[in-house]
Amino acid sequence: MELDLKYVSFEADVYDVRKAVALVLHGPDLYDPNDKANKGRVPNFEVVMGKSPAGRHHNGVAILRVTKEVGIRLLRWQRESETNRIVVHGKALRTFNNHRDITTPGVKDTLEKALYVDPDRDKRRSLIEDQSKLVRLRVTHIQFGVWYKSTNSESPSSPRRRFSIEYELDFLSHSAAYISIVYGHKLIHIDIGQRETEEINYFILVKFLNIRKIGLGFEDGRPFIIFDLHTPPHFEQESYNNRAPEGIERQGRYKTRDRICALDDAHARIAPYAHHLRVLLADPDDLKEFEKVLIIAECEPRPIRVPHVEAQPMGFFSQLNLNHVQRWIMTMDFKIAFQIEGYLRCGLLNTQDLLVTLQEPIERVIHDYGDQASELLRLFSVALRMHKVDETPSDCLARVRAEHHDVEKLKIHLHPDNISCHHIIVTPSRILVEGPYATQSNRVIREYLDRDPTLVERFVRVEFRDEDHLAYRWDGDVDGTWFLQMRVGGVLREGFELAGRAFEYLGYSQSALRQHSVWFVSPFRDREKGYVTAETIRSSLGDFTKLLRTPSKYAARIAQAFTATDRSVKILRSQCEEQPELGPHTDGVGTISLELSNKIWAEKCRVSPKLKESRVQPSAYQFRFLGYKGVVVVDHQLEGIKMRLRESQRKFPVHNVEEAEFEIARAFDYPNPLESLDQQSWHLIVAASNRSLHRPPGESNSLDNFKELLASQGLGSKFHLIYILDQLSKLGLDTKDSNNKKAIRSTFLGRLLRYSMNHSLREVKFKARIPVPESYQLEGRIYVCVQKSPNDPPIYSRERVSYPEARSSILVTRVYAVGEPPKDQLCFFRDLKNVVVLPAVGNRSLASCLAGGDLDGYRYLRYILCNPTLLPALQADPAEYEAGAIRTLDTDATVDDICDFIVEYINSDVMGLLADRHIVIADQSKDGVFDRRCMKLAELCSRAVDYAKNGVPVDIYNNLPKPIIRFKPDWHKAEVTGARELDYYPSDRALGDLYRNICLLDSDEPIKGFAAPTGATALLDDVISCALMPLVKKTLDTAYEAYGAENSQAEELHTQFACEMRYICVTHTLVDAPDVRLQEEEVVLGTILANCTQPRWRSDRSYRMRLHTEALLYDIRARSSQRKLELKKQSGLLSSASLCALVISTAFLYLGHSLHHMEIDIKSVHFDADVYDVCKAVELVLHSTELYDPNDPKNKGRKPNFEVELGESPAGRIHDGTGVLRVPVRVGNQLLEWLRASDENKIVLKGRALRLFRTSRKVVSQLVKQRLDKAFYVGPEKEKQRKSIESQAREARLRLARVQFGMWHRPPNSLQIKKGFFNRA
Repeated sequence: MELDLKYVSFEADVYDVRKAVALVLHGPDLYDPNDKANKGRVPNFEVVMGKSPAGRHHNGVAILRVTKEVGIRLLRWQRESETNRIVVHGKALRTFNNHRDITTPGVKDTLEKALYVDPDRDKRRSLIEDQSKLVRLRVTHIQFGVWYKSTNSESPSSPRRRFSIEYELDFLSHSAAYISIVYGHKLIHIDIGQRETEEINYFILVKFLNIRKIGLGFEDGRPFIIFDLHTPPHFEQESYNNRAPEGIERQGRYKTRDRICALDDAHARIAPYAHHLRVLLADPDDLKEFEKVLIIAECEPRPIRVPHVEAQPMGFFSQLNLNHVQRWIMTMDFKIAFQIEGYLRCGLLNTQDLLVTLQEPIERVIHDYGDQASELLRLFSVALRMHKVDETPSDCLARVRAEHHDVEKLKIHLHPDNISCHHIIVTPSRILVEGPYATQSNRVIREYLDRDPTLVERFVRVEFRDEDHLAYRWDGDVDGTWFLQMRVGGVLREGFELAGRAFEYLGYSQSALRQHSVWFVSPFRDREKGYVTAETIRSSLGDFTKLLRTPSKYAARIAQAFTATDRSVKILRSQCEEQPELGPHTDGVGTISLELSNKIWAEKCRVSPKLKESRVQPSAYQFRFLGYKGVVVVDHQLEGIKMRLRESQRKFPVHNVEEAEFEIARAFDYPNPLESLDQQSWHLIVAASNRSLHRPPGESNSLDNFKELLASQGLGSKFHLIYILDQLSKLGLDTKDSNNKKAIRSTFLGRLLRYSMNHSLREVKFKARIPVPESYQLEGRIYVCVQKSPNDPPIYSRERVSYPEARSSILVTRVYAVGEPPKDQLCFFRDLKNVVVLPAVGNRSLASCLAGGDLDGYRYLRYILCNPTLLPALQADPAEYEAGAIRTLDTDATVDDICDFIVEYINSDVMGLLADRHIVIADQSKDGVFDRRCMKLAELCSRAVDYAKNGVPVDIYNNLPKPIIRFKPDWHKAEVTGARELDYYPSDRALGDLYRNICLLDSDEPIKGFAAPTGATALLDDVISCALMPLVKKTLDTAYEAYGAENSQAEELHTQFACEMRYICVTHTLVDAPDVRLQEEEVVLGTILANCTQPRWRSDRSYRMRLHTEALLYDIRARSSQRKLELKKQSGLLSSASLCALVISTAFLYLGHSLHHMEIDIKSVHFDADVYDVCKAVELVLHSTELYDPNDPKNKGRKPNFEVELGESPAGRIHDGTGVLRVPVRVGNQLLEWLRASDENKIVLKGRALRLFRTSRKVVSQLVKQRLDKAFYVGPEKEKQRKSIESQAREARLRLARVQFGMWHRPPNSLQIKKGFFNRA
């Protein structure tokens, strides 16, 4: 209902009235928190102020909109007493019932269901938005370019980095441009165009998250803003006449803009290489205004004033220079050319670096290293991302060559099911390259690689992503259709050329399509099939005649061949037969004989021997065979080699093939632990997370708890961390000293524990992923049997079992398990393990009630009733949606139709949007998931899931429900970097409680028991080495070598491990930036902890990182096992085999420990000081009598060496106030301990104390490590004097008028000439 409010003070605004109304409606007289009808929420309301013709805020009246029940209570409360009034600014309001009903549906829903939001929050946000809109500044020039370092003479005071202008727009003579801030979207907006004279309006959008640094300054009196960006900005266009591009039909009435790749053709040429932005303003006073609004809009990073940035056009990426590079790499092998393309496309080098500085050194590398040159150049790309500030590219390449003479030993020998694949990422303006690195193969690639392994270079993985590597997302007024057709569709239909080779579209797998990833191939010649193209490969896969009118199904069936699978045994067509269906209950499931199952498992164990010890022989496989797909389970009644499949599993016929490989997509050899069933089930989540909230796993600091944490989260499995911790425990080590245990004191293990705990807490805090005890995710077909490993007994469920519904609002479906089958009766499923056997009765299959699933590999959740209080009390009937239509064509589909379908899929891939909107509305509404909007979203999710097969997209422009309020729940900002508090409200749901009550830990904070020893520790004197040494000596006996002896194999393995670990750390980051890399702890644990707004991207990146790591460890273990050492087996704690595994695994885990070098961050460096001043200050401390003992034999009479590197400044200063100190670990620990011992202990530079912080980084350069260990310390004064002389010598660069070559001689009259001396010319 609507109530009239009169006599409102003219000094009050709408927020003041809302606050006054809230005091009454939410006070104890009108609101009862124990009333179940309120569902724990205070009543919502809305205030609308009357418009004033006099220019005031309002005309003294307002309308209060409330629910009818709340309005009646308010009127009754006012009548009870004259003092019961709503007071605003000391003035009582008069409330009248005007008997008007609320007719607007949106307002009505907001009042009934939406969460009340504090008006102060709304007021602050509105004020900031209003202030941001007022600032729109005139721009005179827009410049795109790159940062570079001049190779000419430089003095120490000159800027280290300069800006090369590669593209410029001048708005002084024509057109116009304006820059402004869009607070709501957190971006900087540049508007280009004039409505009066131009047809198209262009936009440049720079997101706050995309900015690394913002510099403000003046150049010759002209104000400029310079942006150092992580990735290119977004470019959009809009017709002033509201015309859509030719052939495009707008998908929504408000879609007026189109995404574009570049502003014009000239910009399109340099856009793949130069994306940093420089803007010149028209008015000098505008710079201060822009700086002010950036601070108001809470832009991070904050702008900094820079005195000068030298900017001039260098033409690095002119058409001429790009042509020179292309002609050069055309002469190279593809693997080498691919790496050089990567230097340019990833912003590591420019054309001048390649053509002037590095062309001759790279050609020498190609000549000297031959086929292995690409491996060295791959390591060079890693070194370029991690090199020191003052190191030139040529010096960097020389260092890499010096460190790696034989790169053949660094090459990884992959698992038979993996390939070394080159990856290409197509963004709106760039084509980025990655790899090669390990990727799981498929049967198409394996067929050709078995005949010629070098053909792996012909297949590349191509992904279509936005500039920040995330999936494409459009703002409400942006239509991405035309852009995707031109950019993505153009690449798919026309192919592309890279590194001297032309590639064409080949196919995709269904899982890859969800990642917007496809396979491309470069045509080649095969010894059996002759000239092979993409079309010949597709036509050889099977008979798709009946599918040619439905492009989506046609593409989906081709996708079966590209599913990532493991190779297995071959089966004759005669050994496979079809069996009838049992109604709707057997969709997607067939059977195999026990003998065939044993044969498949034996082949898997032959390739991966560890499986037999750690995994249960599967009762079911998810497979691909000829044109069949789905799941097969073991049927003990079948004899011989036999497989029986259903008609529903045959997707297309394959002719003229009598024997084919049984491809394994997944073997169900272990149960997946179950996480929380439903994010809306308050009591279940809070109960299951109780331990996580009050005692994070591992916090009690014992190795047993550490192992439990790793096992529950599935962390560290590639490195066998649990096994290592178990063996360390048997050696008498733990996290703290006790009667029979000794503290480990390993900082690396301590950081692993911190990272593990943070991973676990993040899963609970951000995603409500809480392991539920004795619960598992099982695959299948209610009989339940779980067996975790061959050594564990099988567990038969005879309790109530729960299944959550994932695609609609159903909370749970309950059935009863039959338990262990009687031993005296025949039972088909008696020996099935880690699968669910569903009943085959009724008109509707139970599988279809569970997220609309079938039996071809869906995961179902099983929850044993071990605690009745954890089961949700609410049960609902399963949803049932009508099957969607299938898009068909009037003519047979071609590959162009498949390419068009991929473009449409990327444009209509809205599953993530629908799921996110569903959970946000469920949080905002009192009805939770039963809100009508959530029910609608559940139905849309059902359609979105089937889109990849039926080809009919979800119409979100007309059907997508909107959030009830514009604010989002606070847990929604979990993965948002730079989130603003004013955009969110505190959620009163379980997710809000989890988000606010769980605090993440400082990953670098030392843990008691794992902290490094306070004193200096010599090599191999640490606790772990001392515990291992007796066993090593005892086991190796006479083969034991004293410390100091050389072991070439161990050194080679360690070098290979360290190099590839660095490559993994820089390759599998979530963003493409030279200064971003993963921590070693993340790689060891198999997780990425960086924030990401799209979890699907982080999941895919983590999977690739784990696969790459697994390939490295597989090769390391294979190489170490080839070494034939005669070890005498001793009776003791560990067998010789276990000891070798422990020593090897521990050695690689303690990479940082074994290197014995560390990096320490330096902060608060005075801007007037240079690197030599810092070195002098550090020298005074490190070489003082408090830290250096000249009589200590460990020092060998030499003072400790160290290295200082200062951070690079974009502001033209010598540095940015920070630095890095590289020292041996022993020296670094002594220094940090000395600083902590007393507040008086400081390193003072120009009257200011430096601040030093321990980091988890290690020194990676072999040359730096050798200098720190062996080089004689040279004082900074001598080094500074040498650098000054070199700099002065470089400055003497004089203009020449003429160059002459000749010889010296004496005049004839001054020299007696010998006969015949000058007879010859």
